[in-house]
Amino acid sequence: MYKIVVMAVLLVLTACGDARNPKNNTEKNIYRSADKMLLAFRNKDWETFMTYLHPNMIARLGGKDQMARLMTAQMKDVPDSAIKKLMVSRILQVKETPTDVQCIVEQQMMMHLQGAEVTSTTYLVGESLDHGKNWTFFDASNSGVASPGTIKPNLSPELKIPEKKQDAREL
Repeated sequence: MYKIVVMAVLLVLTACGDARNPKNNTEKNIYRSADKMLLAFRNKDWETFMTYLHPNMIARLGGKDQMARLMTAQMKDVPDSAIKKLMVSRILQVKETPTDVQCIVEQQMMMHLQGAEVTSTTYLVGESLDHGKNWTFFDASNSGVASPGTIKPNLSPELKIPEKKQDAREL
């Protein structure tokens, strides 16, 4: 029995490691920044969260104070226990441009709300202005706010943003 449990744990760890196996320092930094951003989101620490949010997104939503009020209002009825999974699972693309480094990352979320399990896969655009050390992100799947090109006018045309995927089922 002990061997079966150990094998199962090793298989799970191996499977998780394959999706997040950074090839270089830039990819390590993307994961580091994205993880800090999502931890701040989970903890409803909007001040820290906004340090990882693309500045054009913050400006579009009325600045930091307005953004913090908006996030607080949107999340006030969501209990901490509702978020079952929130992670950047993999980096899809990294593109160096003359002015910055850009990336597309896949974000996965699972929430339990009002008797339903909602799962979604969305895609974030990341930007680094310091050669891949620090990153800010915005949700490229959030078409209600603005298109990715509106938020980041110099978005590389080589970046391919997949369609958002969402599913809900009753619990």
